[in-house]
Amino acid sequence: MILVTQHDDQYEIRFGYDAELVELVKNVPGRMWNPQGKFWTIPLARLGFLIAQLKGTKYEQQLVIQSAEDLNVNASINEPNQIPNIDISDVTQYVQDGFKLFAHQIDMLKFAKWRYENGLKSGFVLCDEMGLGKTLQVLNWAMYLKEHHDAKHCLIIACVNSAKYNWRSDIIKHTNGKETPYILGSRLKKDGSIKFSTGSQEKLEDLITMKMYGSKGTEPLPYFIVLNIEAIRMRVKKSYPIADRIIDLINKKEIDIIALDEIHRGASPSSLQGKQIFRIKKESKQQIQWIPMTGTPIVSKPTDVFLPLRLVDGHQSSSYYMWCQKYCVYGGFGNHDIIGYKNIPELKNILQPNMLRRLKEDVLDLPPKVHYTEYIENSAYQQKLYEKIRDDMISKQDQIVRSLSPLSQFLHLRQVNGSPELVDGSIDINAKDYLTKNAKLTRLLELLEDILAEPTEKVVIFSNWVEPLRTLYKFVSAKYKVCCYTGTMKADVREKHKQAFINDPERRIMLGTIGALGTSHTLTVARNVIFYDSPWNPSDIEQAEDRCHRPGTTDTVFVYTLITQGTVDEKVHEILSKKEGTANYIVDNDLDLRGHPELFNMLLSN
Repeated sequence: MILVTQHDDQYEIRFGYDAELVELVKNVPGRMWNPQGKFWTIPLARLGFLIAQLKGTKYEQQLVIQSAEDLNVNASINEPNQIPNIDISDVTQYVQDGFKLFAHQIDMLKFAKWRYENGLKSGFVLCDEMGLGKTLQVLNWAMYLKEHHDAKHCLIIACVNSAKYNWRSDIIKHTNGKETPYILGSRLKKDGSIKFSTGSQEKLEDLITMKMYGSKGTEPLPYFIVLNIEAIRMRVKKSYPIADRIIDLINKKEIDIIALDEIHRGASPSSLQGKQIFRIKKESKQQIQWIPMTGTPIVSKPTDVFLPLRLVDGHQSSSYYMWCQKYCVYGGFGNHDIIGYKNIPELKNILQPNMLRRLKEDVLDLPPKVHYTEYIENSAYQQKLYEKIRDDMISKQDQIVRSLSPLSQFLHLRQVNGSPELVDGSIDINAKDYLTKNAKLTRLLELLEDILAEPTEKVVIFSNWVEPLRTLYKFVSAKYKVCCYTGTMKADVREKHKQAFINDPERRIMLGTIGALGTSHTLTVARNVIFYDSPWNPSDIEQAEDRCHRPGTTDTVFVYTLITQGTVDEKVHEILSKKEGTANYIVDNDLDLRGHPELFNMLLSN
């Protein structure tokens, strides 16, 4: 037995003499031999190094550690915070016409108001599980601060770039047009439409002038302003002007609330943008509401907890290094690899009072199906390819509209958005830089990571075509066990895949075509449906969704549609999601391009 016992700031190591083991212990930095007690000592921070030294050797199973640091003791936070019973009759509830806030969303307003009125004005970490409407909750709380505490601006920082479009769309929808968020850097084109994708300089210009579209003569910035986190790292010589300007605006009481969406994705304290967020907090003289948002169980990853908790004054540590030393067990080469965690129960006690986390299974008063639109911005490569094909189609407009199947002429234009290799044969999906050319696939992989963070979740992913699924399979199967169901597979093989998905808890993803998997199947083991590319037929969409939503379904089904912003896919999505669009342009469940040639210009407009 190798007994390792903690005493104050060091570990004592005792074992019977073994020359080979002695040499391994001697490799641990800071080790010392105590001749009186006849034991070795190592610093607390070097325990991981010792564990790494013994891993894979005959000594690994002999190691017995007695520690007060709760090594690798898990401490999940699944129980929700106690919701105070306070009056919120003065809180205007914003939600899309025909809907109402769910009970857990109303509880968040009670929780936020109680904290604010009791002096806890630095905000809190919103960690509700994916699908519980964190955006809507933050929107309502921000509107309360505007209406009752004269808040001037709410800055939304999207750690997933494409989320900025979701924020804009959701706020317009749920305030029924009362509020129209402004995406910093937006510019007006000659035809009056808005161009969203611009550089950091334009975003800085907007923050300096506090005017829309970069002109001092235009309207002032609205209450909600949206920024992607990458812009925070804009650097000019030794300064970071966007971060500097945000600090200035906070200190001038122009920004009163900052929400960081998906903070676990883009704001690591070791990243440049994470360091600037931390600096904004440290150098802000005015106290504002910070709402870091994440749907992942961050208590099990102390590296993810440091910044959100610091923003809401959950701790006062200014050293990320010291934080990691306290909660992470390091070992491996250079003692840089995290090989375990410690003191997690203590971390839970710090996090619990400063966060709000609810699980779907605990608060699920949602409708049977909940739809989410994930807006994605094409990569620079995809956008160039898309514009080339679009321009070629415009030159052949009359020929396309008069063809027997005009919608089929849009095939390549649609495939650019999710499978550019099907359009440009020079693209190699095995190349290291492939994902930099496919923004939709990159977002899909992120979405899967979030959904499957919960070990019991399963996902069905639909595509119109087999070819994109082959690319998806290559990347998704690198991390998960995947099943497939397409018309090109032999009937017995695809049925075997289907039964494995239904019965094997480790088979968590099903890839299928709309044609083969979209009807007549029961897949109620999954409550998550993703349309990688969606049909242009509303009936097909509903049929495919209902593979997971049918007799036997016990939970809400969450449907995610990946839409590339500013493309033909977005135009069709807008038509299908509006009743008037369905009535005007759809015949026999298909878009009637021949009967409505004006659709051609509508679909291909910028």
